[in-house]
Parts: sequence; C-alpha cells; structure tokens
Amino acid sequence: MTERLQPPHGSGQKTARRRGARSRAGGPRGPRTVPADTIGEPTILGFPADVPEEGTALPQPELIVLKRPDRVAGGALVLAGVAANLSLLLSWSTGEGPTGLALLQRSVEGLGAGVAEWAGGGVWQPFVVVASGGLLVVLGLLLLVPARAHRLVGLVALVVALGCAAAVVLLLADTGWTLDRYGAGMWCAVAVPVLGLLGALKAMLTTPLVTLDAR
Repeated sequence: MTERLQPPHGSGQKTARRRGARSRAGGPRGPRTVPADTIGEPTILGFPADVPEEGTALPQPELIVLKRPDRVAGGALVLAGVAANLSLLLSWSTGEGPTGLALLQRSVEGLGAGVAEWAGGGVWQPFVVVASGGLLVVLGLLLLVPARAHRLVGLVALVVALGCAAAVVLLLADTGWTLDRYGAGMWCAVAVPVLGLLGALKAMLTTPLVTLDAR
C-alpha cells in the first residue's frame, strides 16, 4: 500500500521543471513585465509617450486675415470707366446728335460762367458722368491691390456711383424719358453708374478671408 501512494521516480522533478519554465515564459495568464522606469508614465501602445515638460508653452493657433485683391469689383469699376470713355466718342441722341465729347466741351465752357449758372443750365450732367468714370477707374485699380478688406474703397466708389446716377437720372428726365431718342453714347452713360454701383456693393459686402495659423 505504501509503494502505491509514492509517485514514480523522477515525476516530481519533471513537474518542478514544467512550473519553472511556465513561470519564466509568463504563461497565458502570467503577469506582463514592463521596465521599471516606465511605471506610472503615460504610454501609447505600450511605448513611452512624449509629454512636454512643465512650463513649456504649447503653440496656440492664431486667426490671420489674408490679403487678397477683389478682381470682380475692380473689373466692374474699370468697365464703368471704359463705358464713360466710349460715351465721349458716340452720339448721345439718335441721328446726327452731338457726341459726348462735344457735350463735355460745352459743359466745361459753362463752368467758366459760374457754378450757379453752370448747375442751372442743364449742361453739367455729361461732365459729372465722364468725371465719375475716371474716378471709378482709379478706384477699380485700387481694388486690385491685395488688402484685408476693400470696404473703404467700396464706400468711396458707392458715393461716386450715386452722384453719377443722379446726373444720369436728371438728364433722362430733361429729355422726357423718350427712349427712342437716346443714342449709343447715352446708353454708355447709363452703364457708368450701373457698373459703378455693382462694383462698389461687391467691394463693401465681401467679408475678409480668415484662416488659422499654428506657430
């Protein structure tokens, strides 16, 4: 009976060897060993994470307004100036009517008699149309310069376009709004305030372009 209860010879050494090998390998349930110097530090997928030292300032994103030209508004104002120049070469009435250049010369001559007589004589409208076209060309070129916003230039262009529109409306009212009497030069004069208003509103209503820049 005593011989049956005793394990075979060498079985205890084999069991101890298996337990020792399993403990050295970690086993499927054994604890995972990590370096002692990484205990308590943040890790990413088991590797130590780079954490900025205390007192190190992190880069903060800043809002930057980009400078850019307004080609659409500038093009509209330049076209208004081109229409004013074309009105000088074309007749403002049907048939053999006077050209815009002849009306401009008459307006300049009337200015020498005095501002009151010049304004009441009904010859100041062509001068205002041509002068407005020249100013709109200059303002249109300024819109092509890159800037954060072109609202100030757009505001000045709006004032010039409104003055030109008032001159054109009064000129149309003096002729009784008879559209069949207007020549090509007159329609070019009408296009000056229309294009000026479009370009001015485009420049005023365009919002600045803002982006984030992390430095």
